[in-house]
Amino acid sequence: MTYYRILFLCFFISIFGTESIKAQDETAIKTIIKGEVFNRPQSKNLLLVRAFEDARFDKIATICIVNGKFDYTLSSNEVQAYKLIFEEEFYAGAMKPITFFAEDDVLVMKLHDSENFLENKIEGGVLNSTFNKFNEKNNAVFYGNYMAIEEEYKDIPQEKLFSETYHKIIQKLKDAKSHEEKIPIYKEMENLQSSGLDKSELGKEKYAKSKRLFDAYLKDKYHYLKSNIDMVSLYMVIDDLMGIKYNNVDISLIRNAFKKLSEAFPNHSYTNLGASLLHALNDLRPGGQYVNFIAPDINGNMFELNSILKKNKVVLLDLWATWCGPCIAKTRLVKPVYEKYKDKGFTILGVAGEYKTLDRYNKFMEKEQWEWQQLIELNKQNNIWEKYNIMNGGGGMFLIASTGEILAVNPSAEEVEAILEKQL
Repeated sequence: MTYYRILFLCFFISIFGTESIKAQDETAIKTIIKGEVFNRPQSKNLLLVRAFEDARFDKIATICIVNGKFDYTLSSNEVQAYKLIFEEEFYAGAMKPITFFAEDDVLVMKLHDSENFLENKIEGGVLNSTFNKFNEKNNAVFYGNYMAIEEEYKDIPQEKLFSETYHKIIQKLKDAKSHEEKIPIYKEMENLQSSGLDKSELGKEKYAKSKRLFDAYLKDKYHYLKSNIDMVSLYMVIDDLMGIKYNNVDISLIRNAFKKLSEAFPNHSYTNLGASLLHALNDLRPGGQYVNFIAPDINGNMFELNSILKKNKVVLLDLWATWCGPCIAKTRLVKPVYEKYKDKGFTILGVAGEYKTLDRYNKFMEKEQWEWQQLIELNKQNNIWEKYNIMNGGGGMFLIASTGEILAVNPSAEEVEAILEKQL
């Protein structure tokens, strides 16, 4: 492909493959991005997405790389963080996103291959400078110690770090032929991980060293966040909150830092997002209370969760998506429970999280023929995934009593049936 054809293709993508230009022109903040790519001859495009959104569905733009260089003008209505993702990394499922902040400024980026990720440079903008300094300090103080631990155990085969029981479960997972078979195996894995029984003695030793280092890092980080009240700090707190299921950050650290930062930025979208996620963490657990919402069915008729709870003794709220294989498998596994208890005061309320069109949903339902009520969450219009703190996943299940009390979160089909036996 010639140079000029590439330029034309890039222009076409930038116009027709992004949000509407008219909508962008009405915004206040314009960030001019000029970048250079090193040692990545295979890289043709960068995907641009807001920091807490999914590049599969929420991509703002595809930015072409021509002769190792790229440029783009980003328009936004508030200062917030964004990510650039190399397209080939995205499709390979091994991404190392480049985070930056949109400001009224020119940003000059120098991006390297994945092995030299720490050499990436972003110059321009006060917030980007602040973020860079924090990361540079973090790398200098903690990354070297982390790499020292990795070096200490580098000659030990990875499988030696896991327990024999965990290896057996991994083998069961490899042998499973369908998502339905894998769901209970995932549950076994989670139980072992939560109890620490997934690791061998050697694995526990390495984990303990890493944990001490991580705790020291968190102490230093949250001292910084509470002492530096700016958008960078707010972003980092929300980032930890989004990943709370996996990062093992003490929720009290997040709450304390978020309180100060939210007071400084009461009208920012991150503040609203953080408040919703914290509310979900506090209430959306066994013994807590559900979060009400209103959403349409396939015909546009509006339904309220609260009214459905009042008509039943127990409701399984099933948040799922046609593109989420594990979600569908979990629903299929609970279908026999529905058939058994549907006339005894139990029902399922499904909410399908779809994007752009309902074509996939309609084709899926023609095949599956699920009998229970289904509502639609199209393009996140009602923020249901945010309210239920599952923004990083395809879905989740919540077993709710008519009183509004949550009886279980992401229960297995067997757990649902055991609870229904007691409740009904």
